[in-house]
Amino acid sequence: MKNTIKAFLTLMMCFTGLSRAELFNDPGTNIGKKNLVVGIEYSSFLKEYELDQTKEFPTSSERILLKVTAGLTDWFDIYLKGGGASLLLDYKENYTNVQKNYDSDMEAGVGAGARLRLLNFPNSMTRVFVQGGGFYYKTKDTIEWNYPDRTEITKREMKWADYYVGLGIAKQIDFVDLTFGVGYSQIQWWMKDTIETHQGTAVSWEKKPWRDSFETKNPVFGFLGFDFVLPYAYRFSAQAGIRNLDEAEFNISLSQGLQKD
Repeated sequence: MKNTIKAFLTLMMCFTGLSRAELFNDPGTNIGKKNLVVGIEYSSFLKEYELDQTKEFPTSSERILLKVTAGLTDWFDIYLKGGGASLLLDYKENYTNVQKNYDSDMEAGVGAGARLRLLNFPNSMTRVFVQGGGFYYKTKDTIEWNYPDRTEITKREMKWADYYVGLGIAKQIDFVDLTFGVGYSQIQWWMKDTIETHQGTAVSWEKKPWRDSFETKNPVFGFLGFDFVLPYAYRFSAQAGIRNLDEAEFNISLSQGLQKD
């Protein structure tokens, strides 16, 4: 975590801006026709899943991505993003014989999405929007199991995809946009294992082919965010999404927009 934060702060110094990640992406208002927002985004989530018949256990991910948002009209934006994502599968939470969790390094990932403004109330500075998108990445790492008579090393490759959609309200108060609403999300995973078993001096291998599944446990979440307008077309944003007391997501951003023609 400390190394991730250091890398994130370094990226903040190297790029002109940041823009937030996977829940409901910045800015709070549509950016508008012939405009762009460019930056780096950081996000983190913690959630419980059942993977490959494994009982519920904590799963977490961190992402640092370059993102470009473009306004096709005054009420419709699209975005593309790419960068690094890590994945932690915490088997130690439920299994005492696990010596090493699946904890991948940052691997390449890509995402895309769109925001559509449904209603606009200029007098009250309030907008209603719907937004959706997804993110896909691949990781690899090992899981080590210790048994009384043997040791098993699971070499795993994983593919991971997030999908989300949601309905929100953005309310402008002076230089701050307050955003809140409700969303629905799910994931799809694919995994392939090679299990290396050490028993005495003997070593054996077992290969499990690719298998996949959709996960929709606790798919509904509420979100609350703030979008601060700063000088020189910068915005600072922070947002949290809550499913229950044990499952949450958060995003931070500092983005810069290019002015309209």
